[in-house]
Amino acid sequence: MDMIPCEHALAIVTKYDMDEYQYCSGYCTKDYMLKTYEVPVYPIPDESQWEISGDVLGDAVKPQKVRVKPGRPKKIRLKGAGEFQGKRCKITCSLCGQQGHNKKSCRNPPKNV
Repeated sequence: MDMIPCEHALAIVTKYDMDEYQYCSGYCTKDYMLKTYEVPVYPIPDESQWEISGDVLGDAVKPQKVRVKPGRPKKIRLKGAGEFQGKRCKITCSLCGQQGHNKKSCRNPPKNV
């Protein structure tokens, strides 16, 4: 397995009384974590004190090309399932006066005025 196994894999390993550490990567052990911090890490000096080699000095790092999605961008976040959705309009047909459909999709005969 790679690095730390998932909970399901560890559950099976412990069920069969096997050694869990055998299935973890050596980099996830306490010894490797302590070896990481053996060498002191110093803060980066001010930008004016940086030593930049000549072959890297001329290279410019450009931002990643981002493709803009077509259509109008969404300005309002989508609400979750449990959140209040607000008032909803009731569609009323202008021909028959019933709610739930409009004039174009009306199947009822028009009411007499």
